[in-house]
Amino acid sequence: MADWIASSDHLFPLDDVDTVPEIEPVSTSESGRAQRAWARLQLSPRWRPPAPEAALAAVFSDRFPGVGGAPHPVQASVVDAARTMPAPGLMVVEAPMGSGKTEAALMAAEVLAHRTGAAGVFVALPTQATSDAMFARVRGWLEHLPADDHAQHSLALVHGKAALNDDVAHLPVLRVRGVHDGDRTRPTVVPAADLWMRGRKRAALASFVVGTIDQVLFGALMARHVMLRHLALAGKVVVVDEVHAADTFMATFLDRTLEWLGAEGTPVVLLSATLPSVRRAELYRAYESGRRRRLSRDPDAVDTSVLAGDIGYPVVVTTGDDGPAVTTLDDAATSTHVQVVRLDDDLDAVGDLLDDALRDGGCAGVVRNTVARAQEAARHLEARFGPEVVTVAHARFLAADRRENDLRLLAELGRDGARPDRRIVVGTQVLEQSLDIDLDVLVTDLAPVDLVLQRIGRLHRHRRAHRPDPVATPRCYVTGVDWAAVVPQPVRGSVHVYGRYALLASAAVLGLHLDGAPLLLPLDIARLVQAAYAPDAVPPAGWEDSWAQAATQELRRHDERRRRASTFLVHEPTDGALYGLSSGGVGDLDEDSPQGQACVRESGDSIEVVVVQRGGDGSDRVPDWVPGGGTALPFPHVPLDEADARALARCALRLPPAMSLNPAVFDRVVADLERERFEGWDASPLLKNQLALVIDDDRRASVAGFDLHYDRHHGLTVTSVASPS
Repeated sequence: MADWIASSDHLFPLDDVDTVPEIEPVSTSESGRAQRAWARLQLSPRWRPPAPEAALAAVFSDRFPGVGGAPHPVQASVVDAARTMPAPGLMVVEAPMGSGKTEAALMAAEVLAHRTGAAGVFVALPTQATSDAMFARVRGWLEHLPADDHAQHSLALVHGKAALNDDVAHLPVLRVRGVHDGDRTRPTVVPAADLWMRGRKRAALASFVVGTIDQVLFGALMARHVMLRHLALAGKVVVVDEVHAADTFMATFLDRTLEWLGAEGTPVVLLSATLPSVRRAELYRAYESGRRRRLSRDPDAVDTSVLAGDIGYPVVVTTGDDGPAVTTLDDAATSTHVQVVRLDDDLDAVGDLLDDALRDGGCAGVVRNTVARAQEAARHLEARFGPEVVTVAHARFLAADRRENDLRLLAELGRDGARPDRRIVVGTQVLEQSLDIDLDVLVTDLAPVDLVLQRIGRLHRHRRAHRPDPVATPRCYVTGVDWAAVVPQPVRGSVHVYGRYALLASAAVLGLHLDGAPLLLPLDIARLVQAAYAPDAVPPAGWEDSWAQAATQELRRHDERRRRASTFLVHEPTDGALYGLSSGGVGDLDEDSPQGQACVRESGDSIEVVVVQRGGDGSDRVPDWVPGGGTALPFPHVPLDEADARALARCALRLPPAMSLNPAVFDRVVADLERERFEGWDASPLLKNQLALVIDDDRRASVAGFDLHYDRHHGLTVTSVASPS
């Protein structure tokens, strides 16, 4: 593929560099023309990783000195595959939680970058919290890379709250210089492009980037500057972690972006603990069809039959000359037996269980599928065990409070944590994604089986010299279900989040283990996941009618999500042109705005607010319990001090779905919030266009028929007091 530069939504050959107004190089080789264009713009120096060394163990210990020990077999296999696969190409790594997939991906990125001339790495994760955690790991890896011809490469964290990350605040600013046309100097950034080049859109051009998966998904959205979004990915090695977290809506955009990355010659590494075989084949087919277009081969002649069903676990799938190459590893030596037990959906039953399990001490996790259930369980367990024993973790905390809570959990339950005598962590899905914590016993709501396995991955996660006898054997208790019914009946909140079919399929494949047969991990992971997601899955006897009805509903939901996601999906890379996608698209949207996220995430229309505390005298202040809070703010927050702006930005949180999913309710809530309009916020990049939620000194507010109360221990609680007319 030729080397290209871009001007807004146009692609030009590098030979025309002196005629293009706003440019940025995308290099798929180490050609001199690409190097000259890169230098002319004065972007950060191009990364030139040295040839990979043969002794992986020594290199691994140099790159990741804090991990210790020899490389895991999964890590060795991933690096070996990166050395031998056709490149650029696709690599899909499926391996158990805690096997070091992240380190393996970074090592593979070094190899693939050397082989393809890629000038950096882009690491994408499901959430801002996982991105923040990954940023520190990537920065540590960079600090241990061997020196090359340049002293420093640019590094960026790219998401809506990145500016609040203390580590990011000390990074050097990425510079982008204009291009000079001979002796005549002319501006190379027109006003529209200037909007794109500000903030995280510019930061995404850094050599090394960690961000949310939205940055990748936007590469497939018909939106302004889509070409420049491709420039943030092309010319790097793209790593997408926890790729299983992309639902049907997001997967539509991910697959199309993979097509374009394949056509652009961008190496891609996808990481997951569990992938259904159908989804694995879709990901491979998407990338390979683009790669075949680049090689002038038939893009429709992609044979993924070898990826069907259970192909083994752990497994590495890579691009092959004649089809997917599959490498399966024997990981029996690390097998762990986990007991899985039914538990009634009764809080007293949960309390009795934990009282017995933790009688000699230990740390337990209680994972609920909704915030409301988590808050209810936390209050019940606090009354029984004391508030000092129970910690709550979910996404409905102020950003500052959530970070403080997460750091406290990691300090206690992380790899080197100072574990308390007894701890009960009650949380939601954040416990399966965001936190590397180790639990002695687990209680979880029934969820899709791959997510249940992710949660079990927090159980006995780290090696410990001693665990109390009652929790010496890993046990997971599954609740949130009426198990006494002929067909298990999951609670309403779980059905709303995941759909009934995925929950029934999970209960069906776990049935043997719920009846007493222990799970053997990681060996049982692939078998369970493939059985639950098999298109021809057969229901247990007596479940047929409920199963068929749930399957029909799920198919409709799947098709509707794909239809809506396809509305503004970019075309296939048939001619290599992204020209004209601004017109007829969604315009210039920000990845982290509600409107932008709604385009690539089904839950993107949730409402984010910044909490302001108002005293009885009518004065406003940053909430008095957060760092930097308590001092009065000028009204209408003009002028707003930079320190106050940063403190306020740390007080952001998202309102619950009940306040946004219904369009009419969404409009009423936004209209009510907009009555509080602070002019000073418009001058701050951290607060511009943000909505304010004004609470009183009792930390309460009323918005569009909803009563809201914020509690530092439980987060935001919302009650609907009336149905507004």
